[in-house]
Amino acid sequence: MNTHTTYIAYDARGVLDPVNSNLHTFHLMEEWQRVNPRRYHFLNMDEIDFSSLHDDLLDTTVKRKMLSIMQRADNLLVMASPVMDVESPILNWQISRAVNRFHLPVIVSYVGLDQVDDNVLQRFQTWQPAKIRKYISRDSARMCHIPLTKDKLERALGAFSVREGTYPWNSTTIF
Repeated sequence: MNTHTTYIAYDARGVLDPVNSNLHTFHLMEEWQRVNPRRYHFLNMDEIDFSSLHDDLLDTTVKRKMLSIMQRADNLLVMASPVMDVESPILNWQISRAVNRFHLPVIVSYVGLDQVDDNVLQRFQTWQPAKIRKYISRDSARMCHIPLTKDKLERALGAFSVREGTYPWNSTTIF
């Protein structure tokens, strides 16, 4: 059983075209949580009511609400895939705040892979958000890399927590 809460950072561009977006993967994980609430506890953007925000305050208000949600998290899950915008400013901002402000352990999950080994970090670096690549190159964040499978995800989410002080060894830990 996983008792940790997880903030999910992913690129949702192309939400009107879920085939070319990580939104379908996010919905799949929401379904895993619905079916097995004792295994997964995701914090997400559903808590933000975008309809009540004014355009001129949108960026500031959304970021403030993201930080509020992130503050309750035990760890950060980053989805890496071939369809994401690895230079997305909001995605990289979320990763940066989770690591630098909240010191969350990071779990990088590779969408569509069944197995992750030492070569994955190099072979699939084009899938990694810019901040993740930067942290790997400097070994300046504690993160693990997993395939996005139910079992691996549950074990990684249950293993790492800022509140319990359990972190991956370095930026390139394969879990």
